[in-house]
Amino acid sequence: MLLKPLITEKSLAAGAVHRYSFVVGLLDTKSQIKKMVEDTFKVNVLAIHTSHVHGKSYRTGKKGIRAEGKDSKKATVTVKSDQKIELFDSPETK
Repeated sequence: MLLKPLITEKSLAAGAVHRYSFVVGLLDTKSQIKKMVEDTFKVNVLAIHTSHVHGKSYRTGKKGIRAEGKDSKKATVTVKSDQKIELFDSPETK
């Protein structure tokens, strides 16, 4: 399932070349991600690149015990050159 769009400076710049990044479920496959993006945003997906992002470790509690954050999976989707996802349009400066 598509959890949320990944909106950073780098991902907004990649939107200019029709690449969009999403945080997806750990067990989602490329074919499932492609189907979800095409159904949700009505675009044609050309390519998908996925990467596993390890959770950061941090210290917590009175004794400073180490804990691990949750792992996640990132998917970068390339769509046709004549299509775009409106969610990633950066506001123009006035």
